[in-house]
Amino acid sequence: MKQINVLVVDDDRDVVNTLAEILTELRLNPMTAENGLEALDVIRTRKIDLMITDLMMPQMNGFELIQNTRRLNVNIPIAVISGHGEVRNVVNALSQGAYNFITKPFTISAIENIVKRGLRLREFSLGTHRLLEGIRNSTEITLPNYPHLLPSAALYIVRECQWRGIEEDTILSNISICVDELLNNALMHGNDLDENRRIFIQMDFDQEKAMISVEDQGEGFDYRKVVSEFTDNADTLPTRRGLFIVHYLMDEVMFNEKGNKVTMVKYLRPEVKRVLQ
Repeated sequence: MKQINVLVVDDDRDVVNTLAEILTELRLNPMTAENGLEALDVIRTRKIDLMITDLMMPQMNGFELIQNTRRLNVNIPIAVISGHGEVRNVVNALSQGAYNFITKPFTISAIENIVKRGLRLREFSLGTHRLLEGIRNSTEITLPNYPHLLPSAALYIVRECQWRGIEEDTILSNISICVDELLNNALMHGNDLDENRRIFIQMDFDQEKAMISVEDQGEGFDYRKVVSEFTDNADTLPTRRGLFIVHYLMDEVMFNEKGNKVTMVKYLRPEVKRVLQ
């Protein structure tokens, strides 16, 4: 049977011992720490399935522990220990990421109920994460070549990024800037403001990156010559300002052979190197 580790954090040794005895009776493996700093050391070195923590502790209190634990492992459910009359503390803990609270004095049935709920949440969180790893979302848009539609299209793309889980303001801002440049290039340079032509947009999202392609119905261009100007030690700024901006704000930029379709890639991990193809 799989061992389930429950970390109990409290500077009151009697409380720790009582909870450890109850958890042992429930056939769980209790692990203990006297404050938040000790608890973080345990979390860094051991697999923790659930944590029960006091809020008022020396060195690092329970609120700080909740925040730091969330940064280390968002999948650990956290219940807090509270006494009667500590409503404000409990509310603050719940707002910071705790899923439930345990009031003193403890009963075996109350602890068992709280632990079962926490472990169900953990399985749900882990299962959802594994599911999302295998999902790729794709959206296609055909846009008439009308200038007044571009702001709405750019806003829609940014909202789509947010809906797909991209939340960092810097990434969203960079995507917004680059989408605006690519759409305007397609409208004016690719389609030459011809209202009979269309702009085709495709967005692909997975857990690692966002890929956004913009294609026009123009003749294309010699992108190899243009991108050869994009060097850090160039003496003058390139003539294709929009593509220059996209190159430096995105992680990868790719073109089709004709040159009328550009795909920009933004990795959700900042350590990925920028590539231009």
